Amino acid sequence: MGDPQPRRLEELLARELVLIVCIGTLALAQVTLMPTPLGFSAPLMLVLTICRTLIGVGSAFPDSGVIRGLRWSLYGGLSLDILTTTPLGSHALAMLLSAFVVAASTRHLRIEGPLLPILAVLVGSLIYESVLALLLQSPPIDWGNIARVTLIPGVLVALILALPVFFILRWMLRAQI
Repeated sequence: MGDPQPRRLEELLARELVLIVCIGTLALAQVTLMPTPLGFSAPLMLVLTICRTLIGVGSAFPDSGVIRGLRWSLYGGLSLDILTTTPLGSHALAMLLSAFVVAASTRHLRIEGPLLPILAVLVGSLIYESVLALLLQSPPIDWGNIARVTLIPGVLVALILALPVFFILRWMLRAQI
């Protein structure tokens, strides 16, 4: 009874479960409530995971922040895979790869102004959409058509969401500390 370890493990599992449920709810909102008139949904989960990775890289303990960003990528990608008709793991792989590249390329940078989140979302969304095209399209891939139909619109919508999501998420995570 005096051992605090089981309680601590239960608290960690409860926090992780709450995180999974919250990310799953946001993925459900992305898939059902946020379709654009052109027929695709705004990449809210992608922008959230990239922004969380950036905030984690800029924290006092960058390695743990990167791990948190990658966990968000995994949970968000698997949630999108479950909620859409894509093969299990395709969104997760694309999000993990984009978050990892963003974390690796911004590891030694200070994140203060709006330019770095915009560039990170630009690079991350290009990687995400390209990986999804490679995983979901049958060869030969018509990159011109993919660029017109999914790549350019997806990147533009992600860039529109980048700054509001980054600053709101940074404010919320600082309020928790």
